[in-house]
Amino acid sequence: MSNDNIISDNMNSSNEIMSNDCNRIYVCSDCIEGIFSAIYDIFTHVSRHETTHDNCKIIAGEIGNFELFSEYIDVKTDNEKALKVTRKICDRFGFECYQSFLYAASCNDDKKADAIYKSILTGLRAGAGFKLLNMWTDKNIAHINILSRSAFNEFASWREFLQFHELSNNTLFSRIAPKCDILMFLSSHFANRFPNEDFMIYDEVRDKYLVHEKQKECVIIIGNGINPDEETYFSDEDIKIDKLFKIFTSTIAIKERMNKKLQQQLIPLRIQNYKIEF
Repeated sequence: MSNDNIISDNMNSSNEIMSNDCNRIYVCSDCIEGIFSAIYDIFTHVSRHETTHDNCKIIAGEIGNFELFSEYIDVKTDNEKALKVTRKICDRFGFECYQSFLYAASCNDDKKADAIYKSILTGLRAGAGFKLLNMWTDKNIAHINILSRSAFNEFASWREFLQFHELSNNTLFSRIAPKCDILMFLSSHFANRFPNEDFMIYDEVRDKYLVHEKQKECVIIIGNGINPDEETYFSDEDIKIDKLFKIFTSTIAIKERMNKKLQQQLIPLRIQNYKIEF
């Protein structure tokens, strides 16, 4: 059977042969492509060796504590494998489910990769179809739903409160420090709204840059990016407008009605640090 059919017919098999005693732990890169590559490799191994999924597990990123009686397999990220898994997920469970996996994969969580794999396995065994995410009684699916909601809320917050500043070369620049890796989600949002602008969003937590050139696709650059100094690289007009805006907000503010607790509910403190009016 060809590899193209492994993520279709063989993913449905629930009557598997008895498992080996040794656990197989697949270690992949901490990204959705790496996780999907590991899932593809697991189903390939199970199909070819007629073994079971019960002793398989996925870890994304660095290994914490090593487990006894376990075999660790390094997974190389393969975009073709990831694309095949993506297509099958969309066909079997729908695009909404795929989006939930994307949001879950962006979270800082040690169990996310294995939860995605086990959720897919549960959906195939149960024939859940497009109702996979409604199976809250399954701990892995419930975990995916919680992670997905958390990542979407983080994305929604930065999408609403993110502020751009103009550099001396007319490029729009913004700094963020999100809890989740949301640059990929911000890219489509701002590229659709500013197709004729050069802009850059810097994730300080992960040292990643989202770069967009006018009328081009967004790209993400990891490490060794630009770290502009406000006084040197920001345009004079931008610095002037920032000062005027601070004066405006402080002038119209009514001190007697200031409510710090309400401000923190509407805009978390970690986001206020990146807004000029605070």
